[in-house]
Amino acid sequence: MDNTELDINAGDRPVNVLAVDDEIHICNLVAEMLELDGHKVLSTPDPKTAMKLIEEQEIDAVITDLVMPGLSGVDVLRKAKQFHPDAVLILMTGQPTLENAIAVLREGVYDYLVKPFTLDTLRMTFNRGISKQRLQRENIQLKELVNLHRISEAIGSKLDLNDLFKAIIETTMREFHCDAGGIFIMDRFNKQLEIKYQQGMPNGFFKPEVFDKDDPYAWKPLLNNHSTDGNHAQWIDLREIKAHLCHPISVRNEFMGQIHLLRTINNKPFRWNNLAALSLICSKAETAIERAMLLSDLENTYISTLSALANAVEARDKCTRDHNHRLFKIAQAIAVELGWDDARIRALQMGGMLHDLGKIGVPDAILNKPGPLTKEEFATMKTHPLLGVKIVENIAFLKPSLPYILFHHERYDGKGYPHGLAGEDIPIEGRLLAVVDTIDAITSDRPYRKGRGIDIAIQQLREHSGTQFDPHIVEICLKVLPRIKEREEELAEVAR
Repeated sequence: MDNTELDINAGDRPVNVLAVDDEIHICNLVAEMLELDGHKVLSTPDPKTAMKLIEEQEIDAVITDLVMPGLSGVDVLRKAKQFHPDAVLILMTGQPTLENAIAVLREGVYDYLVKPFTLDTLRMTFNRGISKQRLQRENIQLKELVNLHRISEAIGSKLDLNDLFKAIIETTMREFHCDAGGIFIMDRFNKQLEIKYQQGMPNGFFKPEVFDKDDPYAWKPLLNNHSTDGNHAQWIDLREIKAHLCHPISVRNEFMGQIHLLRTINNKPFRWNNLAALSLICSKAETAIERAMLLSDLENTYISTLSALANAVEARDKCTRDHNHRLFKIAQAIAVELGWDDARIRALQMGGMLHDLGKIGVPDAILNKPGPLTKEEFATMKTHPLLGVKIVENIAFLKPSLPYILFHHERYDGKGYPHGLAGEDIPIEGRLLAVVDTIDAITSDRPYRKGRGIDIAIQQLREHSGTQFDPHIVEICLKVLPRIKEREEELAEVAR
């Protein structure tokens, strides 16, 4: 089998046969006949040698005697079934008892030949078994190709890098029946391999201090830490591993990382065709990783630009300097209590940073007025949520942040702006940010007054719970505030 391509044309290649019989002339006779038919034959009169060959070689068929000194033909068959589950097993015996026949049939023997038999009988039995095996393999390979297509589609649909890494490992672990796996990616700045997603990876398996991306085996597929040329990598420790697959990931001929799949419990060995299938998956994964990285770079560029705009707003509005940073600490703690996942918390961080972006269109005279706003000035101030949405609404990856920008001035009783929504008609993002925004507004300095203490903010939350604020969010906020205060005091103590 070609070690780098899925073995689609397996039917065209020679069959690898192991012949075992303590009568060496029978071994030689079987080997000569099958070699004349174009097959590759390993033969041995020693069943212990046969067991070792089964572990080390690719075997498609085993023809073995039943009764031999030391180990029996049944032992050889069991070993072959363990390492080569679809191998054609043919048993030869000069003792054709019913008990023996039942015993070998239970081991999954394809056929049972009674000595003496003719070479034509052996050839016909062998060819019939191989034809059946090829049909079964073609059926399996068709299913594998369908599965590979399904996996490729699942991987190709992911745009977020973290989601992509998770999908690659979860789908390949499932496909190859692994109990551990991980994807290692080269950090673009420190040039170190870092694990980006893993399940069940044992400690000490990978030795980063030994790894060198210029090592030729960093670029080679590995089966049980052996490449196709038989050499191995120094940066993998397989002492606790039953079976191992590794395939490199490269983008535009630049080394990017590796995928490792392990069996730490299941002792069924991987075969070269598993590595060939993983190679096809990796080619799709490489394209998906490159696309996700480009998208991530583009998003970071957008974020940097919008962050600069948000900082410009903070610079103009004296009362909101460092507002976004303070706000996110509390909002994140509430989100964790609500059970939000990482993606939703990232959207919260983005929404928190951009929620006042629309103030860039509000005149400085209104933003920094030291006294109460007039009716007309307040009307201008109330336009900032809608203006903020207009700035970012056509940026696809920022859509999850829109509710924070648009709804953070809505009130639970319906008396807020810009839409006058009430209760749970207000998206939870707006209800959450309204609570956190108010805490920071009360405790921060304003042009017309000094900031008040957290106790005043807590009192205001309690008084307006159910009117201005969502009572459930208030309850969670009051729960997390003491923890945040305690943590800040600990950090301040460390800094002293």
